[in-house]
Amino acid sequence: MSKIDVIIGVRNEEKHLERCLTSLQNQTITDIQIFVIDGQSCDRTREIVTEKMKDDPRIKLFDNPHVIISSARNIGIKASKAEYIAYLDGHCYVNNDWLEKLLETYHAFEKKCKVGGVGSTYASPDDDTSYGKIVSSVVRTPLGGMGTAYSADNKIEIVESVAFAIYKRSIIEKNGIFYDESMTQCEDADFNYRLIKNGYVLLKHPQALVYQYRRPDTSQFFRQMVKYGEGRCNFAHEYRETLNIFHLIPLLFVIYLLIVILSFFIFLIYSGSLELFIIILVPLLIYFFIDVIYTLIIIFKSRSLKGLYAAIMYPSIHIGYGIGFLKVILKK
Repeated sequence: MSKIDVIIGVRNEEKHLERCLTSLQNQTITDIQIFVIDGQSCDRTREIVTEKMKDDPRIKLFDNPHVIISSARNIGIKASKAEYIAYLDGHCYVNNDWLEKLLETYHAFEKKCKVGGVGSTYASPDDDTSYGKIVSSVVRTPLGGMGTAYSADNKIEIVESVAFAIYKRSIIEKNGIFYDESMTQCEDADFNYRLIKNGYVLLKHPQALVYQYRRPDTSQFFRQMVKYGEGRCNFAHEYRETLNIFHLIPLLFVIYLLIVILSFFIFLIYSGSLELFIIILVPLLIYFFIDVIYTLIIIFKSRSLKGLYAAIMYPSIHIGYGIGFLKVILKK
């Protein structure tokens, strides 16, 4: 029986999976198993895993007929016999001491409080696309993070949810907390919130870094934001108390944009009041001004004109998230 089982839910991850697996094989804690849960990949994902398995018996391959990540996590949890479980995604890699940092933190804090899990901090891969690196910078700003931008403090802190975390398997099984397979987004938030409701504390380690490859272009990034909005709305519908103003602002922004568009056509067709239309435009002009300021900050920090991508990313986040939220509301 291993000390830690690392669960990796994958689907068509041939581009990054080998580096992901290698980073886990090189962990300072060697008493681990690596569970790759494949959601019917149609690229070289399975081939990469089977090749790795020939040289490292710690790597195991499982099938995920339901495809979604929440199902993959549950398959891994149920197959595990280890004391701890951790999870990673196939488009990520970690430093050699990743598990060591998470486990040391778990041991140190469980003497003081009921630790439910210890999570990691996102970092930008050294070979990510220029677009992906700017995304990483944008989502760490107050405007791009929508209240969830990660703290810059170099300290372990209590948080409301964690990503790429380590958990004690006995706690999950004792409380019957598994991933909700009806959720295709926000499954981590749901899982972690149920731990908190059972009296556990979640911690984030600032130096347990997970290097995650981001979406490489605006189209894919926007679709991801729409899915996030859908997931957050479904999560808020299940747990009303988790809803806050940061979740509603993108929804209100999308509704406002619809009002602007409607006002524009009314102005053209019926020769409406220009003064009134300008007043309606004022919030949008303020938004664009803020967008420009944050974009200039990204350009300055990145020391590259590719930081101009940020000018599109901020509206993509807010409009995409708001559309996703609105779609779910209209379906309910």
